[in-house]
Parts: sequence; structure tokens; C-alpha cells
Amino acid sequence: MHQLQLSTSTGTTEIVVGELLSSRLQQLELEPILLIDENVLVQHHDLFEPFRTVIIPSGESHKTLQTVEALYRELVTLEADRSTLMVGVGGGLATDIAGFVASTFLRGTPFGFISTTLLGQVDASIGGKNGVNLEGYKNMLGTIRQPSFVWCDLSLLSTLDKREYVSGIAEVIKYGFIRDFSFMEYLEEHMDQLLKQNLGVLEHVVSTSATIKADVVQQDEKEADLRKMLNFGHTIGHAIERHKAILHGEAVGMGMLLAARLSHLQGLLSAPEVDRVEQMLLSAGLPAQMKLDPEEIYQNLRKDKKKRGEDVHFVLLKGLGNTSIRPFPLTELKSMIHDLC
Repeated sequence: MHQLQLSTSTGTTEIVVGELLSSRLQQLELEPILLIDENVLVQHHDLFEPFRTVIIPSGESHKTLQTVEALYRELVTLEADRSTLMVGVGGGLATDIAGFVASTFLRGTPFGFISTTLLGQVDASIGGKNGVNLEGYKNMLGTIRQPSFVWCDLSLLSTLDKREYVSGIAEVIKYGFIRDFSFMEYLEEHMDQLLKQNLGVLEHVVSTSATIKADVVQQDEKEADLRKMLNFGHTIGHAIERHKAILHGEAVGMGMLLAARLSHLQGLLSAPEVDRVEQMLLSAGLPAQMKLDPEEIYQNLRKDKKKRGEDVHFVLLKGLGNTSIRPFPLTELKSMIHDLC
């Protein structure tokens, strides 16, 4: 078991990796309301049966204000108040919605997360960003407020289908590319065991990923500077995700590869290093080729929340394990996207 703490101006989060959820649930002192993904409740009904639950429908199409409004109404019916502990249970979609609801209902209630997917455990549940989509554009509406806790029971990952699990590996790989070369090498050497969910490898990977993200967020909670590196692969990735309706990690994987190629065009990354990025994605089972419509990708980028005026800020690789953030004029970016696609 690994424990770490993330402290910022909006709160302190206790992150626990590797402890069985059954023992953690017994430690809840307040009577919580679980905002829980519908599929998770079906799979683990006995575990959550003693608690009051509000269902979050599965699927990215439900990450909307309409879903949030429905949850508010259920909380009113349950007579939730400002002292009610909200616990988001599920993957990144569920914790994003639950964190947004808890941060805005009655101007804020205490909340924590039980993360049940790999993507959630290494990324989405950590850092305090909670949001919903608007007309398909990712996380256009949101808050930054830290949960009190994030619990990561690795045994819950065994219920994920393979494609969903591999999607989460994309976010793991990202940390090596942007922040920790030795971790990237560890992933290259142990990818086969990670895919098989070897418990020792999995605990090391999840705890290392959580530590890297917590360290970055602790230094820059509001994304003034350092935290921007966590967007590596996401700027193009979000545009691809809206265009292709694929899993988040699959889109981010393609986004990372295109960003690596753009880094090479900018003279920051060598051709062998770009090949190494591609081989890492392939070894994880992530797509490294995809038929993309460059014009649609460009139009989606124009509505990205990271756009500043007529510029889009891109996270590039300045060698493996380091980043450089550069603004690109949309006019220049349009031709680059056509070349990259």
C-alpha cells in the first residue's frame, strides 16, 4: 500500500493506492451519499449496498449540465445539506461529474473519490479539476477544488474490459514522456506485465503516476505554468476524441504521437525519439495510425479551452522526459495539422 498527500490552497487530498476498498469504507465517519457510475453499482452491488446512492449514467454523452441538474434534484430529495459527504465512485467521467456537483451544490459540500478505472486512478481523480462537457467540447464548464481523499483499490481494475484498461495506460505513458525518463524506461521494460495486471508492477505504476501528478498540481494548482505540461497529447487528443468518438486514452495516445512529430518539426525531438514514442504506444496496444480529417481536427481546436485569442498553446517534448510549451497561431497550426495527419 502507498499513501501520499496533495496540499493546495483549495484543500488537502489523501491518496491511497493498493488498499482494499472494503476496509476503507468502514472508516467513513460521516453518512455519505455515493454518486456512483451505474455500471460500477451493478458490478459491485454488495460492496455499496449499505449506502445511499445517486446513479450517474455511464457514457461520455451523459457528461452534461442536464445530468448535473438531475443529480441536484436527487440530492434535494435526499435532503442533502452542506455537511453531507459526497463520494464519487467510478472512472474519470463519474468523478468529474461528482466533483463538479459537490463543488457547486449549496455552494460546496465535502467530497472524496473512489476511483475504479486505471485512467481515473492515475489521472482524472487527482488534481481537483472537476467538469462537464458543452455540446461535445471537453470540460468546458468546471471547477478546481480538491477532494478530501482518493482511494485506489487495484483489485477493482480486474473488472475493466481490456480496451478500457489500455486506454488508461496512455495517461501512464504520458508521465514518463513529460516528467520522468527513468519511469519511461521502467514502462518499456515492464509493459507486458502491466498489461497482465501484475500486482507489483501495477502498484508501482499507479503510485508513481499519482506521485508525479500530485507533485505538479501541488506546485501549480490553477495551471498558471507547470501544470500545463499535463496537457501533453490532450490538445489534439480532445479534438480527435470529438471527431472520432473513441476512448479518451486512445485519442490522447494519437495526440501524443502527433505532438511528438510536431516536436520533431520544431527541432526539439530527434527522429529516433519520435520512433521510441510510437513504439511505446504500440507496445501498450494503443493505436498509432488513424484516418483523420485534418479540417475537422482544426475546427475542433478552434474551440479548445486552451486557446488564447488566435493562438493555441501546445505542449511539445524537448527530449524525452522534458517539455516545452509554445503558442502556435491558428493559421500556422492549420497547415501543420494537414501535414501531421
